[in-house]
Amino acid sequence: MFRKMRLLDYKVNDSITKIQCPFLDRLMVLATYGGTGALIWWIALVLPFMISGTYRRTGIILIIALGFNFLLGEIIIKKTVGRPRPSNLIDEEELKINKPKDHSFPSGHTASSFCAFTVTFWNCPWYFWVPALVAACLISFSRLYLRVHYLSDVLFGIVLGLIDGSIVNLIFQNLIFV
Repeated sequence: MFRKMRLLDYKVNDSITKIQCPFLDRLMVLATYGGTGALIWWIALVLPFMISGTYRRTGIILIIALGFNFLLGEIIIKKTVGRPRPSNLIDEEELKINKPKDHSFPSGHTASSFCAFTVTFWNCPWYFWVPALVAACLISFSRLYLRVHYLSDVLFGIVLGLIDGSIVNLIFQNLIFV
């Protein structure tokens, strides 16, 4: 099974190189930088939610969910698995961003993006979570496009973000904010 997944990872990365163009290069770099450190989620969701009386509770849940997601994905899983990035196999000149120095599995950009989407999905009207979902998908795809992650890194990041966001949300909705 792992062999088949690895082959699919390589095939997807090779296929994505065929769609690269200057417009997508700029868009994907912008998307990836927005997802770095969950920056877009802090600016677009956490800060406005914390200022708002209506969504302050959601802002608190989002802060804790993003923190939990970071701890689990970046500190525990990524350091335990230690998977090298696909960008390690590519010359510096071919990359559109600087080579990340940490490991590949799971995609932290993807995990935090889907964690933020999940919290907004559970707590906000559609006009919050639909744009969050679109941004999460764009950021996730940018990691593949820029060849800093494999498909399996991104897929696991999606699952991790959905689970982390849901667990933290359920804990806070049912136990703490009763």
